[in-house]
Amino acid sequence: MKLKKIASLMLAGVMAVSMLAGCSGNNTDDNKGEGETSTATSYSTELRTAMTGAAKERVTAVANSKLDSALEQNVKKYFVITDYADITNIDAVQVDLDDENAVIYNNLVKSMNAEKGIVAALDDDNTKTTTAVNLYVVNATTSDEYALEQIAGMIGIVDLPKTSADTNYKYTYDISASIVTKTVTSSVVQGVETGVKYIAVAVTQNVTKVV
Repeated sequence: MKLKKIASLMLAGVMAVSMLAGCSGNNTDDNKGEGETSTATSYSTELRTAMTGAAKERVTAVANSKLDSALEQNVKKYFVITDYADITNIDAVQVDLDDENAVIYNNLVKSMNAEKGIVAALDDDNTKTTTAVNLYVVNATTSDEYALEQIAGMIGIVDLPKTSADTNYKYTYDISASIVTKTVTSSVVQGVETGVKYIAVAVTQNVTKVV
C-alpha cells in the first residue's frame, strides 16, 4: 500500500508527511500555547511517563482542552470509514492515512492555530512560542496505553533544541495528548470492523529571550 503521511513521525522516528517548516517570527512570546492549563490530563501524563531518559526530561505534561475539542470536532465532521479501504492491518500505530483522511489532520492543525510536525516545526530558528501537532491512527481495539507507549518512541522529543541557533533564546516544552475513537457498526473495511482510534499530540515550544 502506498503510504500517505499525514501526521508526524514514521515508525523509525522520522517525521512523516515531509513535515512543514516550523513557525518562525521576530517577536518573543513568553505565553503558553492557547488552550493549555497547568493540570495534565491522564493521556498527557501517560504519554510522558512512557518516554525515557532525555525525552522525558525535556517535556512537561499539560492538559489541553483546545486539543481535546479540536480532535473530537474534526473526527466527527470529517471521518469516512471507506477511506480505510486500502488498510488491511492497523494493529500498529499508523501515520499513513489516505489523502481523504488528511483533511482531519489539516483541519485539526488549523483549529489549533498550530504547525504540522513536531520536530520539523519546533526548530532552533523560532523566536516566538509555537505549537505543533502530530496525528496518529490505530485500530479501535488497541488499548490507549499501548498506543501511547508506541507514540512515545515515535515523536522524536530528544531532537528538539534547548536553545536557538544563535543562543539568544531558550526553549522549554509542554506536551499534551488527546484520544478520540470513532466506532463503526459494519465490517465495511477489513481490519477496522470496530472502528478507528485517533491520537493527537501537541507540543508547545515556549520561547524565552536570554537576557
